[in-house]
Amino acid sequence: MAFVIFAISMILIYTRPFGFPAWASALAGGIATIIFGVVSIPVAFGVLMMVWDSTLVLVALIIIAMALEKMGFFDSLASKIILLCAKGNDGYKVSTLKFFIIMMLFGLFVATFLANDGAILVLTPLIFAIFSKDKSKFDLTAPLVVFLLFFGFLSDFGSNALIISNLTNIITAKLFHISFGEYFSSMVLAQCFAFIATCMLFWIFMARRLPKELEFNQPCKELSKARFIILLSLLVSLPFGSAIFEAMDLPISIFMMFIAFIAIMMQKSGKFELFKQAPFGVVIFSVGLFVMVYGVGMAGVLDFLRLNIENLAKLDRFLSLLSVAVGSSIGSALINNLPMVMLGDLALREFGADNGLVYAHLLGCNIGSKLTPIGSLATLLWLASLKRYGVNIRLIDYFKFAFIFSFGALLAAIFGLWIGQRI
Repeated sequence: MAFVIFAISMILIYTRPFGFPAWASALAGGIATIIFGVVSIPVAFGVLMMVWDSTLVLVALIIIAMALEKMGFFDSLASKIILLCAKGNDGYKVSTLKFFIIMMLFGLFVATFLANDGAILVLTPLIFAIFSKDKSKFDLTAPLVVFLLFFGFLSDFGSNALIISNLTNIITAKLFHISFGEYFSSMVLAQCFAFIATCMLFWIFMARRLPKELEFNQPCKELSKARFIILLSLLVSLPFGSAIFEAMDLPISIFMMFIAFIAIMMQKSGKFELFKQAPFGVVIFSVGLFVMVYGVGMAGVLDFLRLNIENLAKLDRFLSLLSVAVGSSIGSALINNLPMVMLGDLALREFGADNGLVYAHLLGCNIGSKLTPIGSLATLLWLASLKRYGVNIRLIDYFKFAFIFSFGALLAAIFGLWIGQRI
């Protein structure tokens, strides 16, 4: 029964018949799991205690991104990026390589500090603001499309360095009691390798085919210097505040919600409308989904995963890390990385796996989830955002890019993780 409920719910989540919201499908699946006795109410409550903090962090990050966009922060940031890149050149022309380097560093910064879901909500409108004169719908030689694809993948590939960089990181760190500092020190090298591999692959296969120089429109009106600095300070405060709250053993979501409240109150108008647009349905979605996943795990999937992990752990260290990551990638691509990270975490905990295998599992969930459009919430948000702007990516093109970039970045990340553990 657990598998039937889960399968029906996942079909409803991704097809959304009659506009049925994803959170409602997940909630219905979670309730059905309890009604049919797959999971008891106390167990369901325990699952809620495991995921409430992480889901509220995600909600806060999305609110912050929405508030900054409404205040014109990204338009102002686009102007500053154009002026920075074009400095010393005639008009607003800049070397494509120079622009690519600046944007890839900025993209990593946003993905690290605003999480993959928040990053995609930030970077997509920013790219459209920068390339406002580019009217391309889908042309692989168009700068607009190239950078939309780049940031679409980098948002997930760059979400490994900090606990707050991805919902999967938060869930796993809570379950295995991994501190903010321990997580960063263990994953920073893997993130660096994944980032370098991603940028190299995109330059080789796409960006280098662009014209040698890019030309932009005149920058739009900017925010005042004081207001821009205040908003930028809110972003910079996120990792430091999270580390402090984690060290004090306080829920990170409290700090994140405080920053989100400040961002809402800085609105000159429409504060209540912004609050109403906050994606609190994500909380319901996560709880319902995780209750179903827990039920599936108890129905035998965990035993299957645990046995496979036990066999993989006997391999050479690099092969065991890579095998776990590839398995998590495939699982995330098929059923989404949120249920996969929970199943993998529970199986790893039951097996008593070391943190190295846990980090490999996370890398697979964060990077490998990009293999399919349904692999992560960030990808779904990204594709929905592109559709609103009139840009449609063909499925065959998506799979082609995903295969090359995902496996390339994942292999590099595991290599970095392996080196980090040997140092």
